[in-house]
Parts: sequence; structure tokens; C-alpha cells
Amino acid sequence: MSNIACKLLAVDIDGTLVNGGRLHADDARALHRAAEAGLAICLCTGRSWAEARPVWQQLSLPGPQAPVICVGGALVAQPADGSTLYARSFDRPTAAALAGAMRQKGYPVMALVDAWREGFDYCMVGQFDAHPLYRRFFDGRGWQVRYVDDLADPSLPCPLRISVLEEASACDELVRQWQGQFAGRIEIQAIRAPNYGLHIVESFAAGVNKFTALEFVGRTLGIAPSDMAAIGDDYNDLAMLAETGVSATTADAPQELRDAATMTLGPRGQCPVAQFVRRLLASH
Repeated sequence: MSNIACKLLAVDIDGTLVNGGRLHADDARALHRAAEAGLAICLCTGRSWAEARPVWQQLSLPGPQAPVICVGGALVAQPADGSTLYARSFDRPTAAALAGAMRQKGYPVMALVDAWREGFDYCMVGQFDAHPLYRRFFDGRGWQVRYVDDLADPSLPCPLRISVLEEASACDELVRQWQGQFAGRIEIQAIRAPNYGLHIVESFAAGVNKFTALEFVGRTLGIAPSDMAAIGDDYNDLAMLAETGVSATTADAPQELRDAATMTLGPRGQCPVAQFVRRLLASH
């Protein structure tokens, strides 16, 4: 790895930068060094902005601040004030049909909306009190939830993400079923949510991923994808690892990510961000 003209570093949060709910000081220091060397640092996460903000604040990176990619690429937030710069939501018929298919299988449906614009976080189709995974997900979070009967209701905002919670062993089959049923209309994947200790089957409008949001950020900053570096560890990072100029994943990431990334680093929990930054700066 030599002569990498890297101008922006995209960093996944959960499993990559934060492990076991903890931001390691070595990773934080490494990102400071990268920023001081002139790289724009762009957090790229499946979290909402409200969930990502504590990590961004803890990093306390030197300015200027790059936007933060949230909700798996469905939303880009301005960290100075949390305002939404970019959002890609479902079309209403697809959202309603997908939620209906999920309800037919008995799942409460979580439809995340743009809280900055709407003033609340979730439309919830169905009750979740009897579901331990949902209780764990919502317990103590302080999210504003609006219970609704049908996402087809034109008075409701179109969601950015539609999700259900399930045990890991059942997630892949749900993805296959709904991927086939809504082929070409949605993006869907199952990911670990280590900050909640559970798995999520999450879906987005067709074409939504972290890389398409990263392209938007790049246009605002005048940075081409070939001048970007990216690091991540789960399926929602795959597109940005494959499409940026240089990329890294962890040794315990899924095989598809290891195939797509330029390099494989140590496992989660061993400061992969610090490892990656050292290599980037050594070759910059």
C-alpha cells in the first residue's frame, strides 16, 4: 500500500469504532491524528443521529466537521446542529406493503422516520410489550413512538428504515423471503446490533446504502470515492468497502466483507481503526 491520496476516512461505529459499548482511547487518538493530517472524518453508522451523537461528541474531533452518515445511509446529518442534509425514504406503497408482510408473520414493525423533521422517532405498527427483544431495544432509550394502524396512512411520514427484531438463527430466512417478495423495491439485510445485544432485519428504499450517502458527502466536500478510505465490519458496510479507494475490515467480519476490502486487520476489540489509521498515515 503506497501513495494513497486519501482525503476522507469513513468509519463505521458499532463493532468497528465502538466495541462492547466502549470507544477505545487508541482509536479516538488515531482519528485525531488523521484529522490533524488533513483527512475529513465521516462517521458512517446504522444508528440514528440521536444514537450516533454521543460517539461523535466523545470523539471531539478538530474541525472542520464532516457530516455524519446515519440509518445505514438513509440520512446524513449536520453534526453541529443535528439538521438533516440528505434523506432517502421509502415510497408509501412499498412501505405499507412491506410492513403488511411483516405483520402477517406476527412481528411488530418499527418504522424509523426523520426525527429532526418530524419531531418523533418511530411509527410502530403493532404492540411490542409481549416481545422481549423489542422491550430490550426500546427500554430506557427515550425515543418518541407513535402507534399506527397502517403505513399507508397519507398523514404519516414515509419511513427511512423498516425493521423487525428476531433471533439470529431466523434472520437469514426472513431476509430471503422478503428480498424475493420485494425484489428491486427494497434493500434488506440482517445485522448485529452489538450496542443492544440483538439482531435486526432492516430494510431501506432501493439504492440506499452507506456508499450512496458517502457519495453525497463527497460531492459536498469535493472528494471523489477514489480519494476515500473506509472501514467497517458488517453487511451494511459492504458497499462502501467495495467502492472506496482503500478499505479495511476486521478478521472476524463476514467473508463477503473480507473479499471486498483492500485489507483485513485484527479482530473486533483490538482497535482496528487505530491499525487502519497507522497504515493510511504511513502511506499518505
